[in-house]
Amino acid sequence: MRSRLILLCTLPALLLAACADQTAPTATPKPAAAAPAPTGLALRAIGTEPGWVAEVGAGAQPKIALQLDYGQRKLEVPQATVIEESNGFAGDTRDGTAVSLTYKREQCSDGMSDRDYPASVTLQVGHQQYLGCAEFPTP
Repeated sequence: MRSRLILLCTLPALLLAACADQTAPTATPKPAAAAPAPTGLALRAIGTEPGWVAEVGAGAQPKIALQLDYGQRKLEVPQATVIEESNGFAGDTRDGTAVSLTYKREQCSDGMSDRDYPASVTLQVGHQQYLGCAEFPTP
């Protein structure tokens, strides 16, 4: 009789505890916002076939960071020269490879997305030429 009484007294507490253990439904994760353009850049250019990215720092002798061939080749021009008459930048990598990047302010589409860019670019790395689009990030 005593065990029945204990069972009858503890049964409601066990049922409440079982209901309380249910986890609340999780909120649907929000899609990640587009990454902001890096600050401190004068120009960010991209191209396709093969995929490449060029980031030009701000200043009188900006650094140019290149990722070529879908990121397989990475090069850097530690100090480029701003070439205002041709709207561009030029310099050499540490191993002596000549690099130049010129842009023309005109609407440009990268061909892979629906995004329009405010400039078209020509990137010359040694004897290899790459075409693409560019934007001018704001700080």
